[in-house]
Amino acid sequence: MVNERPDPLCMVGAGYVGLVTAVCLADADVHVRLLDIDQARLAFLRQGKAPIHEPLLDELLTKVLANGRLTLHDDPAEAMAGAAVIMIAVGTPPLGDGRADLTQVRAAITQAVRHAGSETVIAIKSTVPPGTTASLQSLCRRNGRTVPLTVCPEFLAEGSAVRDFRQPPQVVIGGDDPAACERVAQLFGHLEAPIRITDSTSAELIKYGVNAFLALKISFINEMAQLCEFTGADVSSVADGIGTDERIGRAFLGAGLGFGGSCFPKDVRALDQAASYHGQSFQLLRAAVEVNQQARSRFVAKIQRALNGKLARRRIAVLGLAFKPGTDDVRQAASIDVIRHLEDLGAVVLATDPVACANARPLLPNTTLVDDPYSCVGGADAVVVVTEWPEYVNLDWARVATLVRRPLVVDGRNCLDADPLVELGFTYIGVGRPTRRPRTLKTPLSGAKRAAVPIAVR
Repeated sequence: MVNERPDPLCMVGAGYVGLVTAVCLADADVHVRLLDIDQARLAFLRQGKAPIHEPLLDELLTKVLANGRLTLHDDPAEAMAGAAVIMIAVGTPPLGDGRADLTQVRAAITQAVRHAGSETVIAIKSTVPPGTTASLQSLCRRNGRTVPLTVCPEFLAEGSAVRDFRQPPQVVIGGDDPAACERVAQLFGHLEAPIRITDSTSAELIKYGVNAFLALKISFINEMAQLCEFTGADVSSVADGIGTDERIGRAFLGAGLGFGGSCFPKDVRALDQAASYHGQSFQLLRAAVEVNQQARSRFVAKIQRALNGKLARRRIAVLGLAFKPGTDDVRQAASIDVIRHLEDLGAVVLATDPVACANARPLLPNTTLVDDPYSCVGGADAVVVVTEWPEYVNLDWARVATLVRRPLVVDGRNCLDADPLVELGFTYIGVGRPTRRPRTLKTPLSGAKRAAVPIAVR
């Protein structure tokens, strides 16, 4: 592998993957031209502000714009001229049947081929179904030559994307042109991670396989949580025991409201569709999707039972709207399904989130969204934790006890320690854990006594 890194790089698409990858490569001293047709997005970026909430991203963006390593473009000819690598990171949204829509990928490849130089390599960063790169080779022929096409899937998790880029478990590159794959690999040579070069279809399946397997893990532990509730076991202890086995590992064995976001739901359905296209019935994937949806319905039923079967006109305070902490993404978020279900059953819902209220507002027209969690819980018949933000784990729960109508906490992420909550007079209900109730029904502890009882992550 040669030591000279390909430069400049044209990144097509300033969405989540394209922006994070472009900024991180620019921070690693690659000259990156970031191309996008969305003028509003580009205007936002020129101010040094990322249009998504992602830790460390704003400060890195400001830095690489200032030192000139990252430039912003809306003209394909300008951005792609002389680029050593044109990397495509456009959207592949799901169609109605779950298949990935490759319209933007095809358009971007056609444009890249039009402006490619004699040494240009194209790399698909977007998540595409197995066989896509091979099937799109026909788009890469122009004037008697073929522009090399590779695929380089991303493995970024929202809320930790910059860290994930800098410390990946591996870099995967697929293609049938070894020299082209080596050139793309050089972009990531500064990372202390193994670089896996394989055929394009295997690379595409690695990406889908990782996300699908993690989704299966989440759904498995949620089924175990249900069994724990039937038998009186504690799923946290069960998960710790299972996860101690080094063949399994503890990560993604957190029982709760299941998976959401832009990747897992979309990729699981797309992989199932890809299997169906070849006559395979991928039952495990379908079961994972079903379990994931059931987790949300079961959670609402849990809240309803805790309120003696009556949700009409009950005031429910929902803590957390983003599908996970560290992001403002509400795509496929459990909060949306849970809140809509509660409202369908007549509940009055107030909800809060540190960063995701603006994105959730169009999806929840009947919900009162507030920024202050203490305002959210005022007069609540139940406080419901949907996203395990540290801000909610570290709330002054003694103060919360003085604000609610009923001292009831339903923890959808098992992120709170039940003991101090019970000491404060709360009934605590988790997922796959025994319900905890105060020993006696009495008035809440005094403010001074409450303040001495911390709430910590279990």
